[in-house]
Amino acid sequence: MSKAGGAQKSFKRIEKARPGWANEAELRKTWVSELESVLGVSFDMERAKNDLSYNNVIIEFKAPGFFKGKTTSAKFIEATQERLLPYITKASAKSGLSVEDYIGIAIDGDHVCFAQVVGAEIKHGHLLPFSPEAFGMVLDACRNNFRRAVTAENLLTDFGHTSEAAAEVMQALSDALASALKPKSSSKKIKMLFEEWRALYGQVADLSSDQLESIDRALRFDWKGASDLSMPARLFVIHSYNSLVIKLLAAEIVAAHGLSTFKAPAESFCALMTDEDLVAALDREIERGALFSGAGINGFVEEAIFSWHLDAAKTAQGKKALIPALRALIGKLSLYRTDRLTRQRDALRDFYQGLVPETLRKSLGEFYTPDWLVDFTVSKAQPKSWLGARLLDPTCGSGSFLVEALRRKRAAADKAGWDARKTLEALRSEVWGFDLNPLAVQTARVNFLMEIADLLAASKGEPIELPVLLADAIYSPAQDPTGADGIVEYKIGSQVASLTITLPSKLAFERDRLDAVFETMGAHVEDDQEYPVAAKALIRSKAVTATEAAEWEKPLSATYNQVLALHRKNWNGIWFRIVRNFFWSATAGKFDVIVGNPPWVRWSRLPEAYRERVKPTCEQYDIFSKTGHHGGNELDISAMITYTTGDKWLRAGGRVAFVITQTLFQNPSSAGFRNFRVHEGIHLAPVSVDDLKALKPFPDAANKTAVAIFHKTTDAPAYPVPYTVWEAAQDQARAIKPELSLPEVLSKVIRKDWEANPVGAEGSPWAVLPKGRFDEIRQLAHPSDWVEGRKGITVDLNGVYFVPVLDQNPDSSLVQIETQPSSGKKDIGPAKKVWIEPDWLYPLIKGASDFGPCYLKPDLNLCALVPNKGIKKSDFAAASAAEPPATKKYFNSFKKHLEARSTWKSRMSPMGAPNYAIYNVGDFTFKPWKVIWAEMPGRFCAAVAGSKSVPLVGPRPYVPDHKIFFVALDDETEAHYLCGLLNSATVAQYVEAHNVAIQVGDIFKHMRLPRYEAQTSAHKDLADLTKKAHQESDETTRAGLVQLVRDAADKLLEDWIDGLMTQERQAAEEEVAAVLPHQAEFLSLLDKDISGESERVGPIPRKLINRIKKLVGDVKVDLDADLGDEA
Repeated sequence: MSKAGGAQKSFKRIEKARPGWANEAELRKTWVSELESVLGVSFDMERAKNDLSYNNVIIEFKAPGFFKGKTTSAKFIEATQERLLPYITKASAKSGLSVEDYIGIAIDGDHVCFAQVVGAEIKHGHLLPFSPEAFGMVLDACRNNFRRAVTAENLLTDFGHTSEAAAEVMQALSDALASALKPKSSSKKIKMLFEEWRALYGQVADLSSDQLESIDRALRFDWKGASDLSMPARLFVIHSYNSLVIKLLAAEIVAAHGLSTFKAPAESFCALMTDEDLVAALDREIERGALFSGAGINGFVEEAIFSWHLDAAKTAQGKKALIPALRALIGKLSLYRTDRLTRQRDALRDFYQGLVPETLRKSLGEFYTPDWLVDFTVSKAQPKSWLGARLLDPTCGSGSFLVEALRRKRAAADKAGWDARKTLEALRSEVWGFDLNPLAVQTARVNFLMEIADLLAASKGEPIELPVLLADAIYSPAQDPTGADGIVEYKIGSQVASLTITLPSKLAFERDRLDAVFETMGAHVEDDQEYPVAAKALIRSKAVTATEAAEWEKPLSATYNQVLALHRKNWNGIWFRIVRNFFWSATAGKFDVIVGNPPWVRWSRLPEAYRERVKPTCEQYDIFSKTGHHGGNELDISAMITYTTGDKWLRAGGRVAFVITQTLFQNPSSAGFRNFRVHEGIHLAPVSVDDLKALKPFPDAANKTAVAIFHKTTDAPAYPVPYTVWEAAQDQARAIKPELSLPEVLSKVIRKDWEANPVGAEGSPWAVLPKGRFDEIRQLAHPSDWVEGRKGITVDLNGVYFVPVLDQNPDSSLVQIETQPSSGKKDIGPAKKVWIEPDWLYPLIKGASDFGPCYLKPDLNLCALVPNKGIKKSDFAAASAAEPPATKKYFNSFKKHLEARSTWKSRMSPMGAPNYAIYNVGDFTFKPWKVIWAEMPGRFCAAVAGSKSVPLVGPRPYVPDHKIFFVALDDETEAHYLCGLLNSATVAQYVEAHNVAIQVGDIFKHMRLPRYEAQTSAHKDLADLTKKAHQESDETTRAGLVQLVRDAADKLLEDWIDGLMTQERQAAEEEVAAVLPHQAEFLSLLDKDISGESERVGPIPRKLINRIKKLVGDVKVDLDADLGDEA
């Protein structure tokens, strides 16, 4: 039997016995018997005073009806003041536990009342009529043993998937949603809210059957609607449920701190109200925020998207299933200690992570920052003082970074001797958060409230609005009017509830006045009034003048009528409060510190409507890759947020401290980001980077984590940038447990102080090396002037193009091949054997496993079908003209798959290419010698690939796949020479220092090496040694030869670099010698404008003057910085 079933039977037995009780003893006997039966425990009796206790729960019984339904009755006061208070005090002294850990319960048969001791006083809740809900609360109190602290563990136990009450609520919500989404459902509002949420926040990535099974096992409620909605619908249920729980928790916190006249709301909701009153109270007090505004906390609840549980509760199904489940759930909340909130971890973040199965969170890209990493990142922000420094987290999520900032500020305020009111004023004006997800905003607001509740209690009568806004870190209302008529236009919502807000610019950025306008307009929308009625009210309230009302009628009426239309579709006027948030963000002012962990989401993964909306803003910063070959717009969105927030909200001289992906500093698609130029003359210069990619800071994700600090300045970035590399200490795991503190984490890692330098022009990748090493090998950091890196062929359908040759028929000039269904992600059907011409077959190098340092070892014996010789129209025409008939028939059998290939559709089909054409093909593909390296190497290495015999054809050059890069050469000795250089320790260190490990592409874009000279013995010797290593089949012997190659190549490079450095020094000495006879003239030029095209200014080289001028300028800047106010 379930707990609920057993409790219901016990309740009925007590209810049946009630009329026959003649005294306290009979009442006690029945209650004790039923409690022991349901709980399976034995209670202790205090013989002298007839009290009852079970661990830390103390129950005081009185004779039937003695409380007379009043907390002012003599018997109630006796039960609480004279019995529970001394008994709890005595038990506390005996056990050593705090008196506040104990739960007191007074029962007279007709009523139940919960009490707790705070300090030396006993405080009680409502006198609850005896009911199934009240009895259930007594059972929960006995099971819990203590008043529950607000911790993630307790929240998940009581409100997570293992909780019977929670599962019943989520199942009831799930059933209500499934019913609302049926084609002929009358619940239009629930359907619209779901579709709006799904379009903006609920885009679940494709999941495998194993992943779906994993999620099903984790969830305790079912989905009975359309199967294609199973994941988004259940996620919507979880989000809605999570939102309700934390709002109810916030209500308890407000009431427990004496801020509200609404006493013990959870008790009231659970056991004092009829079903109709309960739904109305949840609507009024929680969803519309009356309880919070009554406590002076304005705008605390401003989302409508999760309020649909109210509509569900009004249905016949909801009244039967949802309301009883809600009562049981809310009853559990009444037992929490919300008057004192001592927390170490972000409990609400951990609660959410426990509600949403890990697999589902990963598909959404949700990875929450562990507390130790929050602590470290905030400490790196380093404001001059935490008092007075304004801080913003523009993608605040649950609010972990805000909580850390609030605690640091409170500590500083306590140290400075500030009182509660002054501290509260500082916190509410100096710590801000934005987020686009309404659940995140609500969670962060509750977290903020938990940090300041005691200050609010000590500062009563001080209205407050928590500056955690539903706002967009990328796309915010523009400060400047967007049209000649001075109108600001801003779009929010999805296609389901799309709003195009138009406001006069004069009004849009005057916050107090806009609030007044929106409040009046929202009230009139609620009353279903047309705009002219609202306009008259605006004039009467003096929010606008009559002249302004006439001038602004077009934009204001357009905005009003859109919200009114939504209201008439059962969306309420809360939209004006939502819009207000976005415009409030535009007037938030400048911040000293911007901190956080912006989303690591690729551009293509954003909802399409949102991409189109924000694209114009993004293009202002010119940080997208200029070439589709590197992903085009596949920039990580965290890069864009760094720029937009640094531009809009960071003051000059302020700092950004972000947890971002380390690949931004090295991958090709982030070249624009690495300009660090927000606008002409304004930079977000990197100050430092902590690279954690060798560790696993996020327990449920394998990503390349970094903590980067940027400084807003008019100066261009200075290099090298201090760059700290984190690694696991000896015998320590890479994965870091999220519950560890920052000191504990630091004790388990090694931090190496390295430095980063760009390997080329502005935007080039950073080389990350030990201090001083880049200077030693910087001569490598130039584009190559004699070889060019190439990418292997792109076919996008490996199983069809990469095939083994099984047999040959010289008479028919055909060979037998077999498709490889397992070699690609696309389903091409079962393997089949086909006879084709060998005309287009070439030996294939498939991947990194096909070679090692100075050794080629392809073990799959695959050939690649290469139909076209290039990617020009003429190449495609030549391929079509020479189509071997059997091969053409083979390709025709895969017509659908061929024409679905992304590269063919986007780049070749528009040029008239046949559907079997492939990409990355040219003369270089067919060169006899190739020096190859892998795009995704374990360690960087190179080998030489020559030719191999193809059946019925003879020797043909190896063709690399697109995961292999190469240099194509005609000369074998030159190829072995280059291969030797690439296998040097120097080149490997340099290549690995500035490439993302999985994106080692054309290394010669940023690396030059000494050109091969046949007459130079060292070059010839290196080539011979490399060739010998390739010919050696014994692995041990070859390893020795490879080391000889490496040593010879390093020596050759060292001598070459020394020669170039000597040439540079000699050139500099010659420049100085040229200037010495003209010292006076040279010095006078340092203070003059010397713009022009000529190489010399008088007798002095222009480059030298500019070099010295820059040096003098840098020295002056350093002196000014050191002198400070005395400069």
